[in-house]
Amino acid sequence: MVKKMNIFDFPTEIPDSFSNKMDIHPVHFAITKKLLERFSEITGDKSLLHVSEDFARRSIYRQQVAHGMLPVAFISLLDIFHLKGYACIVHQLKCQFVEPVFIGDELTLHGRLAETDEETNLIRVAFTVTKRMSGIEAVNGSIQVCFAHQSPGFIFPESVDDRDGLSCKGVGSPKVMELLLEDIIVDDTDGFPFDFSRQTLIDFQKITAKGVLTEDQHKTEVAEHTFYLPDLFAIMLFSTSVGVCIPGKYATFLAFEANVHRHLTIDTPYFLHGKISHISKATRIIKKNITITDKDSLQERPLVTGNVHILVNEPPVTMPKINELRKTSLDYGLNGKVALITGASGGIGETIAKFLSLYGVKAVVNFFRGKNDALRVVEEINSENGQAIAVQADVTSSGQVTEMVNEVVAQFGAIDILVNNAVGDFKPIPFSRLIWEDIQKDIDIVVKGAFNCCKEVLPHMLKKGRGKIINIGTVATNAPPANQVKYVISKSGLVGLTRSLSVEFAAKNIQVNMVVPSFVETDLVSHIPGVYREKIAKDTPMGRNASPADVAQAVLFLASSYSSFTTGQKILVTGGGTPYT
Repeated sequence: MVKKMNIFDFPTEIPDSFSNKMDIHPVHFAITKKLLERFSEITGDKSLLHVSEDFARRSIYRQQVAHGMLPVAFISLLDIFHLKGYACIVHQLKCQFVEPVFIGDELTLHGRLAETDEETNLIRVAFTVTKRMSGIEAVNGSIQVCFAHQSPGFIFPESVDDRDGLSCKGVGSPKVMELLLEDIIVDDTDGFPFDFSRQTLIDFQKITAKGVLTEDQHKTEVAEHTFYLPDLFAIMLFSTSVGVCIPGKYATFLAFEANVHRHLTIDTPYFLHGKISHISKATRIIKKNITITDKDSLQERPLVTGNVHILVNEPPVTMPKINELRKTSLDYGLNGKVALITGASGGIGETIAKFLSLYGVKAVVNFFRGKNDALRVVEEINSENGQAIAVQADVTSSGQVTEMVNEVVAQFGAIDILVNNAVGDFKPIPFSRLIWEDIQKDIDIVVKGAFNCCKEVLPHMLKKGRGKIINIGTVATNAPPANQVKYVISKSGLVGLTRSLSVEFAAKNIQVNMVVPSFVETDLVSHIPGVYREKIAKDTPMGRNASPADVAQAVLFLASSYSSFTTGQKILVTGGGTPYT
């Protein structure tokens, strides 16, 4: 083969023993915690994603991630680079990190001869690193090398230190930066000085020796003498620039390209420079140009140039402190609020009014015909240091609803909570005996009544910039009982109203939700024989029917500040029953 002078100013050639049909045997290795720690020490890349179990656990990976460069270091063990009498020197190295590599992963490095350039005597080998268990590709790239006859300058002693462990005399570690994407601008610069000794390179070579699985141990012996490690080691420091310099703490290394122009030597001071060349706010990916120069001769031709692509992750979400929770989230936020409860002269509505009053809510007890019962409820609330008034209105009449709302606002100044609870009856009627007027009556009370109340109350909620609307539904809309067509139709309409309003007013800080109870023991169902009510209770997983207090507790949640991010939802109060059984 013809010898040619290359960029390194020494003759290179394609060895006679080289063949374009050479098989490249794979290298099998494993990533251990100790290996990762040694790589961090020797390169100075002590990014928390690699070295801190606590930090890594809160990252998107949920565990410590190996340096992307660590599997790449094993490239020196491919047998195509170990030709007797020749030193293999890196000219270019490109790589993409496709999948994270974790502690405990066993990997296989595959190489494939991609190109032989007889004009320059450069050989390019494409490679991949795959996970042995799954076959998933973790790394891919290519390396371009040249060969030169070995000389004393290329040969490393068999051992400066025969200890089984690593001394890890690396390049030192700059302080890890903690930059967010918003902190970084184009043309920002960083960098750090470094040098490495003969012992550093031996320690670097031992990292691969310790990682290689038993069947490939023999490959580490020849690699020490035939692959020129200083240039490869310098390229490993691109990882340090990513994980320690800009951006640092929140970086994920995606890809790099490195070009060697002059080879590095031991015990020589160098400087790695970084400069941000591109920032994508949309993808959170930045590009940084890398240059390695002589530390004291910055005007000379650089030794290595290249670039890195980095994903800048968002920092882990910080959970609120207990003092913050105490100040902002301990209180239900109900004291002094005004709640209008329709159909509140008895049953579920009565219990809701009483229960909310215990939390400082001013309760407006709406009634249609049950004036005495409404006054009884109001008297009980007021006697227990609560505040309540009774207001008569037929909710099917928009005019009466307008008068009711005006009266409440005149007395209390606002309506913060609306509970649409008014209902006709639960009397069973076979479909054959139904007339439309029966159905229309229920629709008017349940759907039209809720519509009228929402129509009048919403402007006041919009003016205050907040509000809660809670509609009382039923599991009968999901599991209809026999002979209840009119009841199911009317309550189904209320479901549609709830969903529609929740979407329309979500951006206005008004939450609209529904409480969906199963069979509740009230006067509404007193006509149902006791034996049948007992059967319903027995068929409920929790072994009992719902009480009005169960429903009121769900209403309390939806009325409180605890539900400020809950809208358009059904809160089921079913004891584990329908619709989940």
